[in-house]
Amino acid sequence: MIRSRQFELLLYLLKVKKATHKELSDTFEVSTKTIQRDIDKLSMMGVPVICKQGNQGGIYVEESYKLTSSFLTNEDLQTITFALSMYDSISMKKHKDSVLNKLSLIAPDLVHLYENDAEDYLVVDLVEEKIDMTESVYKKINHCLNEELCLWIEVSGEQLVVAPISYVLRPEGLYLYVFVKEYLLIKISNIRYSETTTIEFERNMIPYKNNNHITLK
Repeated sequence: MIRSRQFELLLYLLKVKKATHKELSDTFEVSTKTIQRDIDKLSMMGVPVICKQGNQGGIYVEESYKLTSSFLTNEDLQTITFALSMYDSISMKKHKDSVLNKLSLIAPDLVHLYENDAEDYLVVDLVEEKIDMTESVYKKINHCLNEELCLWIEVSGEQLVVAPISYVLRPEGLYLYVFVKEYLLIKISNIRYSETTTIEFERNMIPYKNNNHITLK
């Protein structure tokens, strides 16, 4: 399924007509390597993204391509709408409206219908404290997740360099599942300081759901 950044990338290319890897890297605050991965994924989904070298080159979407409802199915739109409602239910800051405004360019009637369904039929009561994913620590975690880089953190008076694998949402709050000699589950609100590193790691870890040996921190 398409990720939020990939969708934003597609909308950006449709708006500006042509861009460079560096421009996209600066705009979305990720490496050119990550931008190329996103472009490859869009291409695999049938989006005609063209990359040309040289002075007149750049990255662009074929002029004949139109973003239509065929890009996202009705089920995709419903899933996204419900997921956004769930996200807003745990987040201090709301994001659903801005994303739905963009999706309404594809299927305004359906998005409006699904939004009403989400408000009427979906009640999410998962966490006691709201989460602000615009905080610096989340931006650093997201950067390391995207770029497959280790994260330096201070938690419970201990300094660790960890390989971040995934977020884990539990009733007590949001955790970060990491590896550093052993697998740890760290509550993000317990992280006192964090910094990105340039240390790369291979994402070949045991998934959280398949791991029965995790230390809670």
